Amino acid sequence: MEAMIVLVLWVILFMLVGALLGVNMYTVICLSDLANDFINPHDSSNRINKLVVPEFVIHIVQTGLFFGVGSWSLVAVNTPLALFHLRSYLRGSCFMDVTEIFNQLESEKQTRMFKITFYAIVFIAIIYRLTECAVNTFLTQDGKIMAAQFLKEAAASNMHHF
Repeated sequence: MEAMIVLVLWVILFMLVGALLGVNMYTVICLSDLANDFINPHDSSNRINKLVVPEFVIHIVQTGLFFGVGSWSLVAVNTPLALFHLRSYLRGSCFMDVTEIFNQLESEKQTRMFKITFYAIVFIAIIYRLTECAVNTFLTQDGKIMAAQFLKEAAASNMHHF
């Protein structure tokens, strides 16, 4: 049963990192729209600032879940970015200022592109660990019984008859 809990945690981590990738891609799109004059600075900074705290919270939760599944290497990799988020939040430098947004545009784009790259690498590591955990869970004797039960329930379900 413990293996299934760890598997569920890996699935949750998969979704959380996907959300972090989405938030940062959306931010880069907002910044690009601002640079190309498709959006005004006020709207762009409001859209970006709404996502700052949720991004930080998701990243802290993600790092805690890495600790929970015992992936010390991913905890070690994510801790510096979590500390960077904490430092920028305490300084207030994580929020986009409407009057300074054009001055911060290129550096903020570079920061977000670094985060996208970082989260993509972590995403690949999570996919690997999720697959490894699923295979190890379902290849044990108890796992085979659970898989057989799952497949039996799925075959009996009418969900596949959309």
